[in-house]
Amino acid sequence: MTQRKSTHELVKDIQQAGGCSHPIRLRGEFVNVATGEVNERPLLVACKDRRALLCPSCSYLYKADAWIVVSTGLIGGKGVPTSISDHPRLFLTLTAPSFGTVHAQKSDGSCQPGPLRFCAHRRSLACSRRHDDSDPEIGSPLCDFCYHFADAVLWNAESSRLWNRTYEQIRRRLAIVLGISFEELPRQVRLNYLKVAEFQRRGLAHFHVVLRADGPGEPFSPPPPNVTTEMLTSIIECVVRDFAVSSPRGNVSWGRQLHVTDASTLDRDDLRIAAYVAKYATKSADGSLDFARRFNSRNEILKLNAPSHLQQLALTSWDLAQDPLLTNLNTRGHAHAFGFRGQLITKSRHYSTRFQDLRDARAQHMKSSQSDDPVEGSFSYDGRGYDDPRATAIAEFLHQLELEARSAARVKPQVAEGSE
Repeated sequence: MTQRKSTHELVKDIQQAGGCSHPIRLRGEFVNVATGEVNERPLLVACKDRRALLCPSCSYLYKADAWIVVSTGLIGGKGVPTSISDHPRLFLTLTAPSFGTVHAQKSDGSCQPGPLRFCAHRRSLACSRRHDDSDPEIGSPLCDFCYHFADAVLWNAESSRLWNRTYEQIRRRLAIVLGISFEELPRQVRLNYLKVAEFQRRGLAHFHVVLRADGPGEPFSPPPPNVTTEMLTSIIECVVRDFAVSSPRGNVSWGRQLHVTDASTLDRDDLRIAAYVAKYATKSADGSLDFARRFNSRNEILKLNAPSHLQQLALTSWDLAQDPLLTNLNTRGHAHAFGFRGQLITKSRHYSTRFQDLRDARAQHMKSSQSDDPVEGSFSYDGRGYDDPRATAIAEFLHQLELEARSAARVKPQVAEGSE
């Protein structure tokens, strides 16, 4: 039964949940270790969801942690020495291939200009329109019958494996260039990376990767002087252009668009890459609630009020599960992500600090600031969300007020300085 609480009680619940919009409710017994007193009451725990659409407060914290994880791998901090800023570092963007002509927003504002041409289904493959950013038609095929939806879903499903194998091939090619065996490579140079997946408007994942060369032995030691950003760039371009992995329905390879940027010139005042990568850490597949959670039935997908090409990708992902050759891909379980099965952010072991390290440090700080007697307890799951639905809106309102206060605090010193 829904409870109606006072505003003071609601704010107290929100504070207990760390400002979370949809906390996890637990129920159990608290035991005061010092006195032995037992108290039975509910407990609200933050959901820790990374997606801003589902929980602005938890996603804000996740985004901040993502920024720290990325930036410490670029300039040091949180246990990572600042000397890594002298190591060769690259920022890569790897994309999916084309599975058919789609509506686009090119750098000059055009879509698909050119002479009028038709596909086999008598659909025009040219578009003279200029789409604005909010146009849902961006990313949709000019001909649904020509577009290879199944191949697109399978590329999403295999993209994480494609990156893992590509990363291994880059290391093998580096060993060849250095004139050593692949087994000897870890004793000469190590390549550490952080990768984040972002979905394009056409529903295909592409990857942003920070890649850094380190030396052997202790983590974060300098690499050999003959390993340069120019050498790594040449190797990466060669591997990405030609590499592919086999799948039940043919080979899976990268798209033609590859961007490699030298990140070795970054300093503490120029961490746009960290901000750029962290920005995508809190997005759902298409930035909406439609594809924020897994589907329980095909009918759920059919009822979506979403762009037709994204709905078709989800339906294709759901239906491909019937193919016995694709059972291990679990495309039905990942239909909300158009078949993509990987983690949003992955990194090599010694790239930088870990998310878990940041959470542990935060928990230790909160524990040290408490002056009450230590408390232990055993709890069981009791549901999701507040028992008073008004608390969700209040939690999001309080979070927005906090963001505005932080923004004002950053601007105020600049105003004061300019007025002198």
